[in-house]
Amino acid sequence: MKITGVKSYILSYELDEPLGYSQKYYRKRTAHIVEVTTDEGVTGIGECFGPGGVALVNKTIVEEVIQPLIVGMDPRDREVIWNTVYNDIRDHGQKGMPIQALSGVDIALWDIAGKITGQPLYQLVGGAFRDKINVYGYGMMLQQVPDLEKRCYPIE
Repeated sequence: MKITGVKSYILSYELDEPLGYSQKYYRKRTAHIVEVTTDEGVTGIGECFGPGGVALVNKTIVEEVIQPLIVGMDPRDREVIWNTVYNDIRDHGQKGMPIQALSGVDIALWDIAGKITGQPLYQLVGGAFRDKINVYGYGMMLQQVPDLEKRCYPIE
């Protein structure tokens, strides 16, 4: 089995009102989806973190930097692929966008592994330690407060 291609899809929509987190507010909700295809017709899907314009940069990293490195490789060689890409990009950033882009590809490779073995991811990474988990969701939930600076007290 060989990797034949890697594509990125940027999904976004306008929010009714800006939402954010502790660092920034956004007017659009964005998702960056990565698709890894193989010569045997098995496709893996992953997602890169990176809101807003960061998704566009990650798309370029995935398609123009990572894809040429991994086309022709066996998608089951996840560790080899991860290290090959990391060793190529690490001088340009050991965190942030290069690693965000690599993470989306890595998730897609795990998806391929699950599909070809017919196993859920939890089995592939060592088994279930419990039969229930608490659900946690997060996603830019802070709303902007009008006239916030008028409500703040000076630090003396």
